Amino acid sequence: MSAIADMDSTNCRTGILSISTRAETLLHQYHDENCRQTDKLFCLLMVTQWILGIIVAIWITPYTWIGAQYQIHIHLLAAIFLGCSIASLPIVFAILKPGQVMTRHVIAIGQMLIGAMFIHLTGGRIETHFHVFGSLAFLSMYGDWRVLVTASIVVGLDHFIRGIWDPLSIFGLENTGNWRWLEHAGWVAFIDVFLIAACLRGMRQKRAIALRQAEAESTNARIETIVIERTTQLESARFNAEEAGRAKTEFLANMSHEIRTPMTAILGFADLLETELEGDPASCIQLQHVQTIHRNGEYLLEIINDILDLSKIEAGKMEVEQIRVQPAQLLTDVIALMGLRAKAKGLRLESFFETEFPETIQSDPTRLRQILVNLVGNAVKFTEIGSVRVTGRFEAATSRLCFDVTDTGIGMTPKQLRGMFEAFVQADSSTTRKFGGSGLGLRICKRLARMLDGDVLVLSQFGKGSTFTVSVPTGPLDGVSMIHCDDVSTVITASRSQQAVAPRISEEEAQFKLKGLRILLAEDGPDNQRLISHILRKAGADVQIVGNGRLAVQSLTVDGSLQGELIHPPPVDLLLSDMQMPEMDGYDAARLLRAKGCLLPIVALTAHAMAGDADKCMQAGCNDYATKPINKNELIATCIKWHIARHQPELVSVE
Repeated sequence: MSAIADMDSTNCRTGILSISTRAETLLHQYHDENCRQTDKLFCLLMVTQWILGIIVAIWITPYTWIGAQYQIHIHLLAAIFLGCSIASLPIVFAILKPGQVMTRHVIAIGQMLIGAMFIHLTGGRIETHFHVFGSLAFLSMYGDWRVLVTASIVVGLDHFIRGIWDPLSIFGLENTGNWRWLEHAGWVAFIDVFLIAACLRGMRQKRAIALRQAEAESTNARIETIVIERTTQLESARFNAEEAGRAKTEFLANMSHEIRTPMTAILGFADLLETELEGDPASCIQLQHVQTIHRNGEYLLEIINDILDLSKIEAGKMEVEQIRVQPAQLLTDVIALMGLRAKAKGLRLESFFETEFPETIQSDPTRLRQILVNLVGNAVKFTEIGSVRVTGRFEAATSRLCFDVTDTGIGMTPKQLRGMFEAFVQADSSTTRKFGGSGLGLRICKRLARMLDGDVLVLSQFGKGSTFTVSVPTGPLDGVSMIHCDDVSTVITASRSQQAVAPRISEEEAQFKLKGLRILLAEDGPDNQRLISHILRKAGADVQIVGNGRLAVQSLTVDGSLQGELIHPPPVDLLLSDMQMPEMDGYDAARLLRAKGCLLPIVALTAHAMAGDADKCMQAGCNDYATKPINKNELIATCIKWHIARHQPELVSVE
């Protein structure tokens, strides 16, 4: 502590000394600038007084010295040549050596000699003696009392010498006595007292101003230093945050790839086994085992998707769109999707609108559906007996569409409600053990609703159930028709047949759908190679497999090298490429092929699921995008799409 105190004391003394030194420097600068400006003033004054001296010698001196007789007198020559001589030296010093001590003393002597010349030219008239006092006042502008002393000595000597030998030239009288000059010197000394006091006071004021400015500069310097330090710290913190964000995004992307890649094989082969075992009574137990694997794999994939969604939201990578959405259709899709879960638990799942509502609203259908699916899924999960009801209503006063998801489940206590929307939080540990789940769903719902300018609220009573309410703005409703609640059941019933749910394709149905399509599959994972090639071959495609992007490019060139020309026509109709592979990934392979002028359709097959991954694939030159784990129906549908498009080259982008 003593060492710290000594250091602080040393820093304090150093600061005081630096301020004092800076104050002295500023004071010197002020004084120097003032002296330079005063030098310029006296330079002009000298010239003016010289000219004025000539005028006095012409118009006043003849009448002063020789009465009414007017003639050119010796005083005129004295005014011209002597005045020029007196004024020249101060002017030269003011021009060549401005601000120096010698200059102001030379100017002081010259100024007082000019005054002596005026007194002589006017024959010692008392009015001209005031020139001495005016000169002293002007000289006090230097702020240097020593200049006044020099000037006063010149005045005293002039009065003493001329007062004894030529009193008429200075006092206007022949006989004045030998001590008349002391009277005049006394008045000069009297004025000097006040002028010197004023000079000293002015110097003290300048010193105070200099000290205040030095302190202000020191304070500003400290503030600037602190600002620079804080700015540097903030820049460093921002850089570290950005680096951490990039590292987090990269980590999540890599983890997504590393987890989804094996999940592709797990779910894909489980799906194949399930298809093969269905309809075989002897394989009933094996089918149950496979279905357990498939069901838990899908559950694990849901958790992975929740973690990735929350990470994208927290990192600001999640984007929402604003397009026209049909609330009735959206609610129908959610109920149809969650109906099997409710049926499996013996629960009644119902939905209706209790008010009239817009036929369409402006929102993000994907995110709104995700919120409702999550809320309804939670309601089904935490309800053992009773029902789950989804009620839609339109609040015209606020132009908001609300959905109430009400269940007859376990409910929550006020304490449990407080942390309900936090990440990785569930009601309690027993709830986690009994019902499972990661505790991310409600956090995601809350954040997504906020991104849609809406919100999610909850009311719950322990042991009696809960009601989650999601509200979103409808956007402009100009020209949008309203649907009455009495017509909703008809709307929902009519729209159920229009669900965009891909039907399950059997092995018999899948065969020959891709007949004649030659596919080059670039995939480094052996399990995924077997799975994807099996699905495609079952659908009738001819599949060639390579282990990375470099081999894919080489298989399409004449000499089998990266630099070679492309084979024309190409030996395959479609390139299905994983995007993260050793030696050369799918991005570089797509760019290289497009640079060579390849028009082959390229479908990106990747386990990355972060924001911007689709755009990244498209920018590399891919035509389409599919994520892992593989959805067999979607994969076949995508291949069929580009099987048709291979005869329409204008549909294949080569940018």
